[in-house]
Amino acid sequence: MDDDDFGGFEAAESYEFGNGEKQTTSPAIAWAAFPTVPEIHRSPDVLLECSVPSSCLAPESFISSSDNVTTAVQAANSVINPAVLEEQVNPQFLCFNIPVASSNAFEDKTLVTSATSLIDAETQRTNELKSCLQQAVANLELKLCTAEEEKLKIKKELECLLEKHSVLEMDFLKEKKEKVLPHQDHYKTLQEKHKQELEDMRKAGHEALSIIVEEFKALLQSTVQQQEAAIEKRYLLAIEKHSHKCEELLNAQHQRLLDILEAEKEVLSEKIEEALMQQSQKHKEVLDKCLDEERQRSKEAVAAAAKAEKEAVQEAVLKAVEEERRNMEKIHAEERKMWEAECDSHKEKIAQAVSEAMQEQRKENQKIVKEALMEEQKRSEKAIEEAVKRTREELMEYIKEQKRV
Repeated sequence: MDDDDFGGFEAAESYEFGNGEKQTTSPAIAWAAFPTVPEIHRSPDVLLECSVPSSCLAPESFISSSDNVTTAVQAANSVINPAVLEEQVNPQFLCFNIPVASSNAFEDKTLVTSATSLIDAETQRTNELKSCLQQAVANLELKLCTAEEEKLKIKKELECLLEKHSVLEMDFLKEKKEKVLPHQDHYKTLQEKHKQELEDMRKAGHEALSIIVEEFKALLQSTVQQQEAAIEKRYLLAIEKHSHKCEELLNAQHQRLLDILEAEKEVLSEKIEEALMQQSQKHKEVLDKCLDEERQRSKEAVAAAAKAEKEAVQEAVLKAVEEERRNMEKIHAEERKMWEAECDSHKEKIAQAVSEAMQEQRKENQKIVKEALMEEQKRSEKAIEEAVKRTREELMEYIKEQKRV
């Protein structure tokens, strides 16, 4: 039977996590401290009558009954140096002493390195956990090397003892060969029983190992999830701070642009109001003359029609103003969205374009106002005549509608 049949459950060592908690050795694998040695098929008579001390022989050399099985395990345990076991066993964390040639050793090492590689990408806490894991792995490797050297020494001692035992055994075989045959059947049955018990112990050890590995994986996964949640919260807070700063900058820039536009609008509105006041004064004088003539002809009809027309005009003006206000609000909202979208990449260009556009707009507005004033003066006479005609037609239509009602 090979020494690696039990998966290397010879000892358990401590390991301390970053949060200070310690793992303890599972009591379900107390048999892991007992190594196995190759089987020796010898005559029970010869072995029973051998005068070699029990502490120097292999465990199978004492198997002759169910009581001898327990004594053999105790003898194998006494061969191991207690000082080495004390160094290898630590109740804080379970880590298995596995030979270099065993596949379980590589699986456990890859498990630890994969866990440390996952935690390495995290923040300062994960770096601290990684450093703790690396130190623990280095300690484990040193202890594995010492345990392996101790095991090799024990194997060499066992080989020497077996060679001595073989010499003595040959001497005893020559003398006791006739007494061997009656005990062979009984020895085979005990040997099969021993194999079955060892197989059961090995299966139980592998089951306990699988349970402990699953617990270790779950613990690592929970710690990684906690670290990810903390980092995600930090990122969200940083993003919110930057978004607030960007929003404040955009609002300030937008407010400055609105102030500039408002100042230009006030200047233009004052000029337009002056021009309109002059034009309206002229129109009022002409209209007053026409209205005086018209009032003399139909004072009562004009008064009623003027009142109704005034109300209708007021309603129409209010509706038009409300619609214009809504349209302007929509236009301003759309322009604001477009401006906010382009503001980040074209700040300087927009400022220059706005200044140039305002200058050009001023010039164009001045030209348009002058041309409009000239055209309005020319059309004022025609407009007066058309206004008189329209008022007459509207009055006639209004009178007809009143009659119909």
